[in-house]
Amino acid sequence: MKKIVYSGFTKFIAVILFITSVVLGTLCVTDGITKYFNEETEVYYFENDFSESSYVSHLLDEPENVVFNAYHNLYYTYNNYGEPVDRDTPIEVNAETIGQNLQQRFDDFYYSDKINYFVQWNDMTFANCNANSPEELMQGEYYSYIKRDSSGNVERTSTHKYRMYLLEDIYQFDDTSTIIISTNIKQEVVDEYKALWEKQQSIVIGTITQALICVVVALLSLIYLLCVCDKTKDGEYNSMWLDNIWTEIHLAAIAGSGIGAVIVGAVLLDEYQSGHFPRNLTFLIMGAAALLASIIIITSLLSIIRNVKCRRFIESSIIFQVLRWAFKTIFRILRWLRNGFLGYRNLIFKTLSKKTGIILISMLLVYTALIGSFGVLTIISPIWLVLGVLLFGFASFVVAYRAKDLDEIKKGVSEVRNGNVAYKIPELKSEDMRALAANINDIAKGLDESVSAKVKAERMKTELITNVSHDLKTPITSIISYTELLSQIEGLPEEARDYVSVISKKSDRLKNLTQDLFDISKVQSGNEEVVLEKLDVSLLINQSLGEHDNEIQNSELPFCVEASKELYIAADGRKMSRVVSNLINNILKYTLKNTRVFITASEKDGNVIIEFKNIASYPMNLNADEITQRFVRGDESRTAEGNGLGLAIAKSYTEICNGKFDVVIDGDMFKAILTFRKYS
Repeated sequence: MKKIVYSGFTKFIAVILFITSVVLGTLCVTDGITKYFNEETEVYYFENDFSESSYVSHLLDEPENVVFNAYHNLYYTYNNYGEPVDRDTPIEVNAETIGQNLQQRFDDFYYSDKINYFVQWNDMTFANCNANSPEELMQGEYYSYIKRDSSGNVERTSTHKYRMYLLEDIYQFDDTSTIIISTNIKQEVVDEYKALWEKQQSIVIGTITQALICVVVALLSLIYLLCVCDKTKDGEYNSMWLDNIWTEIHLAAIAGSGIGAVIVGAVLLDEYQSGHFPRNLTFLIMGAAALLASIIIITSLLSIIRNVKCRRFIESSIIFQVLRWAFKTIFRILRWLRNGFLGYRNLIFKTLSKKTGIILISMLLVYTALIGSFGVLTIISPIWLVLGVLLFGFASFVVAYRAKDLDEIKKGVSEVRNGNVAYKIPELKSEDMRALAANINDIAKGLDESVSAKVKAERMKTELITNVSHDLKTPITSIISYTELLSQIEGLPEEARDYVSVISKKSDRLKNLTQDLFDISKVQSGNEEVVLEKLDVSLLINQSLGEHDNEIQNSELPFCVEASKELYIAADGRKMSRVVSNLINNILKYTLKNTRVFITASEKDGNVIIEFKNIASYPMNLNADEITQRFVRGDESRTAEGNGLGLAIAKSYTEICNGKFDVVIDGDMFKAILTFRKYS
């Protein structure tokens, strides 16, 4: 089940489902809006019933609005922003003026074909029906009756909730007239609008239902994708190349595509309503915009979520990166300023604690005061300028004279660094500099004695090993020869033959040890002759494996060899053969049974790298530097064969052939790495 949930196919289906839901939802909304605005009149505004229609209330309130505007426009004019302003020249407002204004407005009344109205202002009557009194219009299904007397009291009766209370505001213009406004909606208009209301309600409710279904499906798909977007079907965390894009770019893409799609939709619907765009083209562009926006949004959103889950959100944000860089830079500057201040303070304190420092600072203080005084006095007489120049010359001479001590110290340090430890800095004039020179001379003397003692000890050790190895060769050769003669005697008891066999093995081991000691002493004393030649690495490894074929077969250790062709190095063939042979012997002696051995040779950055890897059969408690020393063995119990010189000889031979020999120990994994420059 887990593999199905996290599989790429399931995620792909969810993405397609999300995009499809967004596109279908957009097209459903577009279809509903276009159908709704195709009607000449919008009468549905989410009411529960037609009897609560806001449009009906609007129709019933229109005659009251006409009466109010008739008064209002007589007393005010309007600026370019539609706001009322006082007239520059007041006009005379009387009963005749108001009556004419009302008559003109009711003659131009837009809704005369939809409603019946009966308006009575004092003795004047304005009506578009055959009613004899305002009360007769209250017989209609939807009506409104409003009466305001000369005292300003307003009486209202209506089948709908009032939307405007304009007659109360007329009292500020006319506080003596009696106004009656009676209105009802024509029955044929009621029937027409009721059918239109039901049609528009069906369009709106259907559109909302379809859009909600698409939204739910899109949300479910999105939630699923947000939960599984960072893992594969094997439960491993994965990332995509999109995750390397800055988070701010993803956020800008999400916001831009979403806002852009909304703007495109608004413009298209406005153009469609204006008749400039055909319906099919509107649907095509809206669908394409929704498709493109949904793809961009889901792609960027999933990339952001993957970065959040993989804890790379801060790293992928350019704002956080800039802020972190700024804080680090500020911290470095503050730390630099602090260290600089502390260094300057310590320098001053240390200088003041020395005799030379006190003298120099005192001289600097006196010199600064004199130069400042001479500069001020130069205004009075030019002679002070001349004195200032002479004082500067004298100060320069003193500084140069004192700098000779520093030059002597620099020269002495340079001589010691270049190996001339017998050099002595001469006696100096400054007391502080004299003490420093004496310390440097003592250091050079101690270094000279230490180097001499170390060279002498190393020479004696090398001579001892060489002489002992040379002196052991003759008796060891005799032991081996007599052992061979004893083994050839017929009639020798079986027990004696076993003794002879043990003596033969131990004498061979002693012979190898002596030869190894002799070889490594020659290398480390610098007496070993090296002949560099072009060597084929693959051939070198295969030849060494062939020489040890019997031992490899008996060990039952599988050797996995991978050596690239055409890899050449410049080295001594005889010594590199010894290096590879020693490493293979080391593997055969100390590798855990039933494990594999890996030998690889490859090129990297102009270097040839040869690696020998095996699993040790014993705990390796030594570090990589110790195991290549003389007489050091990884098998501390020393139960296996070996004398602890194999790796030391391999390292020495590798280094005199201009190579690099490294050992890496990782748990029970032993790895020997040889690095040479590629032959060209």
